[in-house]
Amino acid sequence: MIATDPDPVLNRVQRDTSVVCAALALVATVSGGWRAAFGVIAGGLVVFVSYRGIKAGIDGLVARVTRQHPSAPSSAWTLVKFITRYGILAAVAYVMMVRLRAHPVWMVAGASSFVAAVTVEAVRQLRGRP
Repeated sequence: MIATDPDPVLNRVQRDTSVVCAALALVATVSGGWRAAFGVIAGGLVVFVSYRGIKAGIDGLVARVTRQHPSAPSSAWTLVKFITRYGILAAVAYVMMVRLRAHPVWMVAGASSFVAAVTVEAVRQLRGRP
């Protein structure tokens, strides 16, 4: 994930997600071979696309509610884009698992890299360290 958000917490979560995904890919390569590593990277890609979709939807909603962006798209159009992104995401996951033969367990491990990064950030916040 590319850390370009003005919020430093989101930047740390994005960075940590990339680090965790890379570490999992290394573990997968050693323990399961190239197919396992491909599964981790595919899962990381799925979580990246999902994160960007959610972030874009929330940013659009906030811009519309706070009226910071007068030419913000309508709520209906934002909802259509949100649902379409998840349809595309499901198709991409299908292609990765069925057609490209990515290992599904390792895909879940790659997608869990975001959860691990958020957990690390929560521990940071509880300890009082940014």
